[in-house]
Amino acid sequence: MANRKISIIVPCYNEVQTVEKIMQRLVALSLPGWEKEIIVVDDASHDGTKEKIKQYEEKVQVVYCEKNGGKGTAVRRGIVQATGDFVLIQDADLEYDPADIPNLLAVLESGVTEVVYGSRTLDPKTRRGGLLARRGVWFITKLVNTLYRLSLTDVWTCYKLFPRAAASDFVAGHFESELLFTAALARRGYRFAEVPISYYPREAAEGKKIRYRDGIYAIMVIGIDWLKHL
Repeated sequence: MANRKISIIVPCYNEVQTVEKIMQRLVALSLPGWEKEIIVVDDASHDGTKEKIKQYEEKVQVVYCEKNGGKGTAVRRGIVQATGDFVLIQDADLEYDPADIPNLLAVLESGVTEVVYGSRTLDPKTRRGGLLARRGVWFITKLVNTLYRLSLTDVWTCYKLFPRAAASDFVAGHFESELLFTAALARRGYRFAEVPISYYPREAAEGKKIRYRDGIYAIMVIGIDWLKHL
């Protein structure tokens, strides 16, 4: 049987300290049975990230955005370029380890699901992050589960593996785009599965972009989306 192809989308904004290392890990990552395509989307970085990415232009596809549009917009730009059978999102920081990607693919290969999320909370041994942040993710996950009849443990995880055929539902935006995408997948009846992943959270001083206000905005957006589709 011919290899299937995975497109790994790497949205990137001002990650000069980490982007080179994540590129090294992704390029070196072995995925037996899979053809690998890496698409890096620079969301108008201005800290030297672009210069780091340029070194990998012969090994990965690179999209340079002229204007910062947010993570969801960057992912959407990458999806447009994707040619894989499946798509995976990989942040450009070091919070998520590409070594976990084969575990997501293994679940997909089992044939029991079409969508696989990497959960930061499924295994207590790998659960990390501040209490307030974890409580916020728990609440938003509970909200999405209730509204869309899901049973996920970490709806706002970076690691989302899904068919490219479903990628058109990923809308441009900021961090809320990922939640709206989960809602769209649920409405379409896709089956979800989760696997535990490692997680190494950063602080704002280390470059973490998401803020508590993004969580409040996401709750509002999810509520509006649910009402719109009643």
